Order: sequence, then structure tokens, then C-alpha cells
Amino acid sequence: MSSLRFFFTYSKEFLRHWGSYILLIVGTNIVLEMLVIPCVQFLVAFILKQGNIPYVSNTNILTILTKHPAVLGALLLLLALVLTLVFLQFTFQLFGIKSIQTKEDRSLWELFKQSIYHMRHLRPATFFFFLFYFVLILPFANAIFRTPLLSKVTIPVFILDYLSENLLFLLLLSIASLVISYIGIRLLFVLPLMIFSDETPKQAVSKSLALTHHRFWHYAWRIFILTVFLTIVSYVGYGISYGLQVGLDLLPKPFPAIGAMLTLTSIQFFSQLMLAWATVLYFSVLVQKFHPLVISGERPLRMIRPSLWTRIAAILLCIFFGGSILINNVLYLTGLADSTPLTISHRGVDNSNGVQNTIPAMAATIKEKPDYIEMDIQETKDHQFVVFHDKNLKNLTGENKTIRELTLAELQDLHATENGHVAPIASFDDYLAFANEHGQKLLIEIKTYSGYSKSMLENFIKKYQQNILTHHHRIHSLDYDVVIGLKEKAPKLYVSYVLPYNLVFPQTPANAYTMEETTLTSDFVQRAHQEEKDVYAWTVNDADSMDRMISLNVNGIVTDDLKTLQKEIRIYEENPSYAKRIEMYINRLPALDERIGEN
Repeated sequence: MSSLRFFFTYSKEFLRHWGSYILLIVGTNIVLEMLVIPCVQFLVAFILKQGNIPYVSNTNILTILTKHPAVLGALLLLLALVLTLVFLQFTFQLFGIKSIQTKEDRSLWELFKQSIYHMRHLRPATFFFFLFYFVLILPFANAIFRTPLLSKVTIPVFILDYLSENLLFLLLLSIASLVISYIGIRLLFVLPLMIFSDETPKQAVSKSLALTHHRFWHYAWRIFILTVFLTIVSYVGYGISYGLQVGLDLLPKPFPAIGAMLTLTSIQFFSQLMLAWATVLYFSVLVQKFHPLVISGERPLRMIRPSLWTRIAAILLCIFFGGSILINNVLYLTGLADSTPLTISHRGVDNSNGVQNTIPAMAATIKEKPDYIEMDIQETKDHQFVVFHDKNLKNLTGENKTIRELTLAELQDLHATENGHVAPIASFDDYLAFANEHGQKLLIEIKTYSGYSKSMLENFIKKYQQNILTHHHRIHSLDYDVVIGLKEKAPKLYVSYVLPYNLVFPQTPANAYTMEETTLTSDFVQRAHQEEKDVYAWTVNDADSMDRMISLNVNGIVTDDLKTLQKEIRIYEENPSYAKRIEMYINRLPALDERIGEN
């Protein structure tokens, strides 16, 4: 069967039983997101609390590995449980899609029991292979199988940007992507063979390699075609919704508001429909190899007969979740929950108007009137403070030395070159004085590369605390020791903890969290606000991402493009049209190959 024929054949199959497929796929995800994931989050927080570990990030992973064996063991057990649940979800949905397509007429409860029974006979080798498969193939497999349980498994954009800027890393990343894609296609049928035929991992690998022998491009092309068609349908569907709202906004009241509610609700339903459709098509690639589609004698998947109490519970749940969605939609469309984020210039530069972290760049950026200018300071050899981001000077000055190897006077003799501009390196004293003179508030990032002195924080607090408080500057840092030290020794200072990854919600004394924007979710923002902590998003440089951050109600946005950010914020402040709000909501929705937990 050609890939085009496959797409249309199985799309028709999806449309025949779309209700059953949505019940199977979306229903499973709702159970996971509403019941399972909160339990897992609670357990993670409980385990970390028992170990007195306030956060999990790349900065303390080694500490957890070496100094907290009990916490590490508990987290590994929890990870094993999560992977078991992922395998159970995969098995349940695979059995479910197979049951619908082969007209087995089995209830969801029967399918669940079958999946549980299958899990009881899992060999240890099967589980470890499953772990290996998802660790190695996850970026590729995410297009085939997406689950809320793995929603946090994503690579932050700043890491990809950093790798892509280095030609060697970019080449290695490209080669690794090709290799992983090749392995993913060759091992495409391993899990179905293990589930349908109870094959051992070794047997399943051998048979999958045989099934895909000389068929790599066939299956790669099929998956590509499915993704292209689904993406086109997705864009067309969302585009029609947006276009209809544009037309409705031209009508007199109350038609735009009523139309917006209907449009937003239809988009929410359409997004779930697309999720189910994509899952069915991708899973069908796996199922049809072993269980061909049965078209005659069709009967939809049935549910077990619910008891009276089950019906009452289902009605109450529908009322609760339906009411929550209705309230959230009203708040979103009316703008009652909107807040205006602070505009923060990243490293004091706007659209490459100067050399980062220099006074001339700050002078040019001040004219754009940002709420804050974010900048970086480091300790020098003579225990002074200089405004500079990198540990090594070579990239900007050509001098192959670290900040800690030079005195402040030596550093001030150097000039940095960037964006076609040249400017001297500035002391923090001079930078701070210029900002104060012009009424510009700063977001000061304290950098602590290896070698900084033990007295660094005391020197900083003694010299700058009163100045910072008087002029309402704020501080943030990637170093948790800096954050905790400042809050203990200078509790009046406003300090934000910089997190490059949203893995577990932290429990720290920080006033705020500066989060990498691609891993930031509405759940994190809401949790932070419940605990009366602010959230800053970094580094947000395109309009769609800015809209997403604004709609998440973050408290501040760090950007290299102040003009675009200020424009997007003005749209919100001027009460954007319903069509604009619909557009912003669509931009928040994940793509087909991204996590599904954000909506």
C-alpha cells in the first residue's frame, strides 16, 4: 500500500470510529494528567523534601548522585514506575487501536485488563530494553507515541542554539539525528512484536531488522507523509477558525463574544481530534503489519455497562471539568486574568545595538525604555566586580584569559567587539552609576565560574546592598549558593533563581524564578503565583513566543528584541480583538511532534 493510500485509508477508518478513538486516546491522557501525574509530582516533591533538596537542575545532579543515595534510589524507583506506566499506556493504546481496527468488539475494561496481564509477564530484559529504546529513540519516537508522562522530556532551545552556533557540534548533532532516525526506523516494530507476539527483546530486534530490511526509506517516507498531511490539516483548521473570528469581530455586539466562545471551544475540540487522529495514523503503521484493517462488519468499541454511581460520578466530572474549561475560556477571552509583564533587555542590548554588557549599549537601550536591563557581573582577580558574561575573554576581546586572571584595571583596558560595535569593558561601579543617573533599573546576574573567592558575597552585599535597595534593582543567579547566601545575609534584596529546565517545581527562599521559556508551562507559572513568587521568562525573541509568555501571565520577559516585545504587550494593554486572542491561543498549542500537556 502506498503512503498516500495508507493515509486516506486509515483516515477514513479514524472518521468511522472517531468517538471510540478519542475515548481511547484522549481519555487515557486525561486520566494521566488529572490523576497519575499529580501523584507522581507529589511523590517527587515528598522524596526531595525528605532529602532536604530544594530543587533539581543540572547544577546539583552530581550532588544528588554522590551525596544522597536514598533520594537517588527513591527517584530511580519512581522513574521505573513512570516508565512502567508509559509502557502500560503504549500497550493499552496499541491493543485498543488494534481492537477497533480488527472489530474485536472488546470493552476498554477488557483491554485494560489485557494490558495489565501482559505487564505481569514482562521479562526484566524487556523492561531494560524499553528503557534503552526510549532514551535512545525518544526524539524520533515522540512523533509516533506522545504521552503526558514524558511531557518534560524536551531539549531547551538555548542548548540547541548553542550547539548550532558551533560548526563541529552542528555537524555532530546532524549526524546523531540521522543515526538515531535510522535506528528508530530499523527498530520500528520491536515493541509491537514484544506486545503482540510476546517476543524476547533479542527476537524482536532480529525480526524488526528483517521486516525493515531494504525498507528504511519506505517507512521513513510514510512517517514523513503522515506528518506533512497532518500538519497541513492542522494549519488549515486553525487558520479557518482564526479567519471566521476575524469576520465575527466585524459584527455588532454580542456576536463577536459569542462567536469567540464557540470558536475557542471548537479549537480545543479540534486540537484533541488532531491528537487522536495523529496517534491512530502513527500506531496504524505498527498495527497493520501484524493485524490488517477489517472494514466489513464494523462495530464500534463498546464500553462496559456503567453502574448508577459510575454514571453519577461521570456526570459530576463532566460538570466540573466542563465548568472549569468554561470559566478559563471566559477569563481568557475577556482579559480579566491578564497581567502586564516587565520588559527586560537581555545583556543590555536591543536588536544588536551595541556590545553586550557595555555602557554604550546600555545608553542606546535606555532610549527604548525597558523596565529592566539584565546584565552580568563577575568577580575579578583583585576582588572587584566587572560587567561581563563569558568566563573567558577570547570570544569578545581576543584575549585568551579568564576574568579571574586579571585585575579590574587590566580588564578596563580591554575593548570588546560585537555586532559591528566596539566598547570598553565596564566596571560594575561605572555601569551601576550610569544606570542610576538615568533612572534605569537593573536585573543583575551574579556569575560564579570556578575560582571566585569565599568573601565574594560579603563584599558584594557590603558594597552594593543599599544602592540596590535604593534604586530598586533586582538580582538573579544560576548559582543556588548565591541565591541562598543573599537571602540569608541580605533578606531585603529581591533575588530570583535562574533555572534552565522545568523538571520539578523548586522549594527555595527566592523571590522569583527566571525560567528558560521553551520548558515553561502554565502549571509552573500558576504554582509560582500561588506561592507568591514571580516568574521571568528567558530569552524570548519572537512574537509568537512572546504572546505565549504573555498569555501564561509571566511577570517579566527577557529579550534581545525590545521593540517587538513592547509591541506585543501594547496589543494586550489595548484590549486585543477576539481574533487576536484566538491567534495567541493557537500559538500556545503544541505542534504534532511536541508535548501534549500544554493547552
